[in-house]
Amino acid sequence: MVGDYFRYIAENAKGDNLEKVKENALKAYESANEITLQPCNPIKLGLALNFSVFQYEVMKNHKKACEIADQSLQEALDKIDELEEDDFRDAKSIIELLK
Repeated sequence: MVGDYFRYIAENAKGDNLEKVKENALKAYESANEITLQPCNPIKLGLALNFSVFQYEVMKNHKKACEIADQSLQEALDKIDELEEDDFRDAKSIIELLK
């Protein structure tokens, strides 16, 4: 959520403030990615989705955005058959957005 907060600020920031906010968002997203969660966990999937949006829209790094989304999507699809029905529904909606 911290990365998202800074991403929202970055969408309207200018100059030196933009660079500072981008750096803070990047650190927050990278820190959150260090937390170990199952590939189909909705929090992990949501983080990947939001981080890829940050890379695409704020950092203007379209290649990195696609890499983040693709990696998360592939890891989730590899484990999707192991989920219970409720967990599957939660993960499925985010997986569709990652596609």
